[in-house]
Amino acid sequence: MTAKVLQPTYAILRKAIMDFVAEHPNTAMERFKTNVAQVGTQWRDATQVHLAAAEFLDQAMKTTMPETHALAAVFHKYRNELNWEQSYTMDDKLVGQDMLNGYGFVEVIGKNGPFVSRSVRCGIGVWGSDINYPVHNHMAEEVYVPLAGNADFTLDGSPYRTRSAGDIIHVPSNQRHGFRTTSSPFVVFYGWQAGDLRQKSTFG
Repeated sequence: MTAKVLQPTYAILRKAIMDFVAEHPNTAMERFKTNVAQVGTQWRDATQVHLAAAEFLDQAMKTTMPETHALAAVFHKYRNELNWEQSYTMDDKLVGQDMLNGYGFVEVIGKNGPFVSRSVRCGIGVWGSDINYPVHNHMAEEVYVPLAGNADFTLDGSPYRTRSAGDIIHVPSNQRHGFRTTSSPFVVFYGWQAGDLRQKSTFG
């Protein structure tokens, strides 16, 4: 699939994200609204890359909430047309094989595009069941909004606590955090701002 075909699809996703952020009532999302509202239409070519994580969206749609369903649904609709990525490889030895086999993300807005922003990074991440995302940190401030399913999060060394669709998790710059998925796929909207928007996390 060519980049020219992908651009209209990503334009739909960009609008869905911008609407989601603009309308979200949580105060943690307020911190991201200005940067997201200012995202322009500068485009960098994207290609279609499929990962197994895309298939988890079928099952995940059964666990959305009314306030998260619309955003999850638009990614589900176009899941086979997108550039699915992973941040880590087996050679990195940073995450387990469970995660490498069962996660992926789609970036819509960010440093590397496809809609280019030097201020904010947004997209969705998808994890399968029973995956451990080890504790890590990065310079960028982050917000997670679970769209479907649930996972047990730890923040700054706190005990793991279950977060579900409709919750919001704010991660300040360099705060250590991680999560473990449960018995169903887990889908999140993510936003990064400040720092290197494509920094590889530090683990441990």
